[in-house]
Amino acid sequence: MSKLVAAIYEKPGTKDHAWTRAFAAGLNRHGIKTKTYPYKTDKVKDADLHVFWALRAAAVMAHCQDKGQPFVVLDHGFTPDRKDFTAINLNHLNGRSELDVAAFGNDSARCAKHGWTIRPKPVKSGQGIIIIGQVSGDRSLEGADIYNWANFKIAELEVLGHRDVQFKPHPREKPENQHRIEEVKAPIFKGSMEDAFAAAKLILTYSSTAGAEAWQNGVAAWAASPMSMIYREQFEPATPERRQRWLNEISYRQYNKEEMRSGEAWDILADRIMGRGPGRALRDRNYRNPRGELVP
Repeated sequence: MSKLVAAIYEKPGTKDHAWTRAFAAGLNRHGIKTKTYPYKTDKVKDADLHVFWALRAAAVMAHCQDKGQPFVVLDHGFTPDRKDFTAINLNHLNGRSELDVAAFGNDSARCAKHGWTIRPKPVKSGQGIIIIGQVSGDRSLEGADIYNWANFKIAELEVLGHRDVQFKPHPREKPENQHRIEEVKAPIFKGSMEDAFAAAKLILTYSSTAGAEAWQNGVAAWAASPMSMIYREQFEPATPERRQRWLNEISYRQYNKEEMRSGEAWDILADRIMGRGPGRALRDRNYRNPRGELVP
């Protein structure tokens, strides 16, 4: 791999920058040359791998699709301590990532190392249903309007006879969209996520990481979008064995800065990342958002 060159797209002065630099350091330790470029650039040069934070580098993704060059999307992790870990995604984000870690399904080493577990279902679990909000315009929504979706689910649940339904707004919703919370036709849940897990028998999300956290806390959760980390698995029986396998796989999708800088993360995932170009997820034009619009 000594001849490989990776393009790193940086945004100095942000927390994103610290993670891209850590990832680049790990590549360097494996003899991979890295070249850095401004985060926003319209002139994308060829590279064996492109690395950036979140789904904001549209020109880079378009270049990779055209040239068949793989890209890594770094973003927040999936466990309750997610601020200390960053996910490594291939050619897309979260549930749409093409990073195949199924071979680690029976390997609990990383879960044991970092103390990640699936808690048993609470003895005194809540009885309500809580719909989780997200920041308007977040790229994981893929263009969906979180408030319209929430109202659709509330109406659907009401038809099914569910009356104890609440909506939990995202605590960091943009100020200009705070008024949208008033559009939701359900009581507002004002507690923390921990409070929500204690109060709910079911957590509903569009694509929020709250779904993954709910499962780890022994609470049932359902997600509307394949972008969610629970979407594919939610259609399978919720046995303890399957939940542990799911958590094992997630554990090999996220790493802390030291694991990135040391090259450990790249050592584990290199073959899986470099063995595939930007394929199915980026080319798939057959999935739609809740408004029925095709999502690129």
